Amino acid sequence: MVLHSPIKKEEVPLSTSDLSYVLTPPPSLELEASLSSSSSDDGIGVPSTKKQNASANGISSSSFRCESDQPASSKKKDEPHTKVHEDIKSVTKSWWGSMLNGYSVICRLTIVLVVILSWYYAHRIIAGSTEQHDEMLEYEEYDDEEVEDLAPWDIWGKGFDFDKQRDFWIADEDLPHDLAADLQSTNDDIKNEALARRQLDPSRWDTFGYWEIYHYYACDKILFSSPRPVWSEQLFRNVRDFYHAFVENNDFPSSTYQANDDVYDMSQNAIPYQSGGNKGRGLKAARDIKRGDVIFKSSNNTIIFNDGHSFRKFLFEMNERFADPGMVCDILVWAWVQDVAGEIPYAGVVDLDNGNLLNDFGLGDNLNADLESIKDYVNIRCRGATLECYANKDIAEGDELLGDYSDFVSYYSWTSMGL
Repeated sequence: MVLHSPIKKEEVPLSTSDLSYVLTPPPSLELEASLSSSSSDDGIGVPSTKKQNASANGISSSSFRCESDQPASSKKKDEPHTKVHEDIKSVTKSWWGSMLNGYSVICRLTIVLVVILSWYYAHRIIAGSTEQHDEMLEYEEYDDEEVEDLAPWDIWGKGFDFDKQRDFWIADEDLPHDLAADLQSTNDDIKNEALARRQLDPSRWDTFGYWEIYHYYACDKILFSSPRPVWSEQLFRNVRDFYHAFVENNDFPSSTYQANDDVYDMSQNAIPYQSGGNKGRGLKAARDIKRGDVIFKSSNNTIIFNDGHSFRKFLFEMNERFADPGMVCDILVWAWVQDVAGEIPYAGVVDLDNGNLLNDFGLGDNLNADLESIKDYVNIRCRGATLECYANKDIAEGDELLGDYSDFVSYYSWTSMGL
């Protein structure tokens, strides 16, 4: 609401430019104090009656002034205050101008700074990603002692303690026929395994460690007496369905889960085959692969177990479901312990697809390979918690895919998970 008095003939209305500075709040309390002291006799701005009206309408007299409210007869009387108005106008314009100029400089500097920082961090991210990728593809050098400590079979730990005294012992008259036959085997591995089985109490399955489960299901005999078949896609699908049912039927809210929701078809890059020798099954290139190409990675088929008991129970219930100890043995040798990010330092991991058939460069005929020849064997590098595996070099179609388990395996760590 704007208050005004009628304009008399002898009064000259203020121009727009004059009104703009008069209606502008004073830049400081000092100027207003100066203005008030210099006009204490006659007053400048709203007359007393107008001030009362303005106050009644919620308008402060200190923030509302209009020279047109003055009678024409007071113009001469107010001439001494002309200089005060000019000072207000000059100071006000100077104040707003400096503020606008200051903000302009700050805004320009801010924009320049944002552009520089954006370029810097974008360059760092791109360069870091490139360096990490290149570093991953280059084979890491190990000295003799390190390579000896990273023997591929150590992925499964130190083995069964045959010297440990156990309370349980199956008497001769209670021996199952297959166990009695294995105790008479000429194969030392099968015979020793049968000895271990004789000491394992089935009622205490929930206390078994990794190697106790391994020998309880006679995995030495199953895996090495004859070649194990390559799993069909239907069998993998059946086991994945069983896993989902297992999670629903057990109270494992955070003990086991799928690595992610990604669906990845690795068949375009790698296909399973019987590689022969001690390696058994393996993977070979399904096409010519260029260095740096992704071969396979973790997906919704990758299962993670955060504790040993959930993994142990999964194995025993799987055997009950499929009645095939060989499947348990397959899962045992396909699984590994990995150092994962988060609150859980170690987790058991297994792929429920053919990605688990990747062999280590040191298996089979390469077990005692010269250390200088390591680079000749490894053609896949795997890195990160998501476990993406890339071609380390150009790979011809049909060549066997060989990795280095130490890229992603935490050795001697099954006991850290209670196994």
